[in-house]
Amino acid sequence: MYEVWKLCWTNLKHKKVQNSFIAIIIMLAALLLSTAVSVLNNTNRMYESMHDQSRGAHQILQLENGIHDPVQVHTWWEEQSGVTVSDLMRYRYLSSMSHAGEEILNVDLFMMDAPEGPFPVDRLQFVEGEEQSTPEAGTAWIPTSLAYSNDIHVGDSVEFKTDEGVIRLKVAAVVVDISYCSPFATSGRIWLNHEDYTKHMTLLPGEDKYMTGLRFEDYSQQRAYWERFEQYLGTPYLESVKDFESLSSYYMIANQVISFVMIFLAVVMICVALYTLGFTIADAILSNYRTIGIIKSVGLSSRKVIMAYVAQYTFLALVSVIPGMLVSNILSGTIVAGSMAYLNTGSSGMNDLLSVAGVWTSVGVVAVIFLSALLFANKARHVEPAQAVRYGMSEKEYSHQSGGTGTWKRKLLQLDTLPTSMIIGLRSVTKNIRGSLLIVLISTLSTAVLVFGFLFVYSIASIHGTIAKWGYDSADLSIRIDNPAKMTFAQLQEEVLSDPRVKNYSRYGDANAVVPIPMKDGAAVKQDTMGILLTVADGNYDQIGYENVDGRNPVSANEISVGVNVARTLGIQAGDTMDIYIEGVKHTLTVTGIYQAIANMSNTGRITADVIKTSNPDYGSAMNTTFMNLNEGTSTDSFVKELQERYGSVLGIASQASLVDEVFSQAVKIIVLPVSVMALLFIVITFVIIYSICRINMKKESRTYGIYKSIGMTSRQIRLSETTGILVVSGIGALVGIPLGLLGLPPLLNVILSDYGIVKVPLIMNGGGIASMIPLSVIAAGLGCWAASKSIQSASPRVLVVD
Repeated sequence: MYEVWKLCWTNLKHKKVQNSFIAIIIMLAALLLSTAVSVLNNTNRMYESMHDQSRGAHQILQLENGIHDPVQVHTWWEEQSGVTVSDLMRYRYLSSMSHAGEEILNVDLFMMDAPEGPFPVDRLQFVEGEEQSTPEAGTAWIPTSLAYSNDIHVGDSVEFKTDEGVIRLKVAAVVVDISYCSPFATSGRIWLNHEDYTKHMTLLPGEDKYMTGLRFEDYSQQRAYWERFEQYLGTPYLESVKDFESLSSYYMIANQVISFVMIFLAVVMICVALYTLGFTIADAILSNYRTIGIIKSVGLSSRKVIMAYVAQYTFLALVSVIPGMLVSNILSGTIVAGSMAYLNTGSSGMNDLLSVAGVWTSVGVVAVIFLSALLFANKARHVEPAQAVRYGMSEKEYSHQSGGTGTWKRKLLQLDTLPTSMIIGLRSVTKNIRGSLLIVLISTLSTAVLVFGFLFVYSIASIHGTIAKWGYDSADLSIRIDNPAKMTFAQLQEEVLSDPRVKNYSRYGDANAVVPIPMKDGAAVKQDTMGILLTVADGNYDQIGYENVDGRNPVSANEISVGVNVARTLGIQAGDTMDIYIEGVKHTLTVTGIYQAIANMSNTGRITADVIKTSNPDYGSAMNTTFMNLNEGTSTDSFVKELQERYGSVLGIASQASLVDEVFSQAVKIIVLPVSVMALLFIVITFVIIYSICRINMKKESRTYGIYKSIGMTSRQIRLSETTGILVVSGIGALVGIPLGLLGLPPLLNVILSDYGIVKVPLIMNGGGIASMIPLSVIAAGLGCWAASKSIQSASPRVLVVD
């Protein structure tokens, strides 16, 4: 065993730079993979921990249309063993909130009549303010999703516009409301004192709505409860229900996208690292062929020679993964802290994110390096002492080299049109095919990652340009009547919508619906149901920019367009018919189109107002939002400012760009850091690998460099020649990487986001930005070669020739 360790230590000692760069490659691969696994693991762990701590709801029932008796529904669930039920909470909707004189755009607020705490389900976690059983009169509790994004703190005043005027309340607490404070969500629960709710909310037009949360001891059994519940009702449950998957989806989506992309790229990086490891071990065996032959001739077994290489690279892996694991802990903690900030209570262990999964991932990397080194080092078994001593290589390899340069190589190097420096550089490239192929591979992958990373970040940052493909409208602006006593829709049409600057407009509302799902159970056919949220248009969907991935938008009272997850669940496509209960009334509608939408995981649909008006003629009065487009050349910002000055608090007006930024600005912040880190790591990997390859090759070619110097070439000319050859090879790899980054990697996002309702991620091409990414890997390759060739500068021709 002493001989093995002696050989191992000699290899480590005499090849410090080469071993150091191999260690860096292993460290970066471990860093990326451990970070991805830790982000995925800790996102789930943190959410589940907070969900358990808050006794979070698995389902939330919203009873808004009077189809079922709220008290009857609540009583039945309270009587079920194995289910914890919240109080039956009443609420009203508002869609206007202001802070410090600025209106907070694009919010849907549940103004809750807060019951006595602590709540049995969805227990509030107080981040700021004193924990009390109920808000004091004149105050409100607001969720972290509204507070953090709008810089609202305890003691601040907030205002809510209603049909009857403005409600002014002071913020008494900022709370983590586990079911309604996720990133990207526009809805939130505002908790009011019972007296304030009675004073302000009950005077508004309409009836109270009710909400109750259900928490199951065993969530997997919830379907059995629902079968008994609907048997009790005698009909399917026809009101709205939010399940655990939709409640948790917005917490998970950003980090799952990041993690899966990082895992894929980490696997690619590890494969490159293993290829580099194989290349390095093969070169080491070939370079030390005569030495290995001599060692074997004096009695050292092949197994011990192999174990010397295995021990060397396993030791490097052990040393390398430790800093990689530690840095990954910091990086994953930063990513999770940013994406899960709305769950941070200050005592939730945001910085203590070192996960067992990350440790085991690092152990796995070491195991893979061990097995790979064992596989690659097995070539030493075939070293024959006699051939090694005589030829310094195998007899077959010696015969191959003696045969001279291949025909295609000779033709390449005889091109008179090429400069001498280029020919010298290409000679080195063609002489070392394996190393050149590795350079092409790493340049291809590096360019693909850089192009894809820029494309992804730019597309999210510029999402307003593709917002219709994410399931939203693309209208120029939206107008909401906040004070019907001072402005009716007829007046809005006369005074605003008839303005010659307005190109077109449509009026929109929403409705809850239930879709029956036939399920086969043996010979019997059972009936399941799913709740979906409907967008209702009194106007033209196409004019306002709603898009479909298949088919078209509905235009008549017997048509519907559905989200991709609804179509997938029901197994339907454009042209089929479907039964749907809207506000308790059954309709049979023809599916005209299928669209993708990030909202509600695409469990949504689009209908015209005529569908509901067949059973509810007064529905139009509840449609309070109008989307409009302006004629070309009209400034949206100027138009919005003019209306705000003219109508003040009577109308809520916002441009499409501001609404999009309000929802997706958080996504940009979450995504930019990890994608930037991945791009930087691949640039570093490119530099390190190409430095290592060039250093190995230049050591082999030391005699050739001595000849070049002896005939008058300077060190600088030789270095430029070698760098030129590498730049050509790397440039070829970069050209291959462009289509891979543009066409090969984006489908990964489609796979990841499919369950969330996006089957084709909308990406925006930016030629200038993409072009700026392409040379980065080539520059890194050139710098790696230039740095590796520094040894040529200090060596004299006499020494090089002797070497």
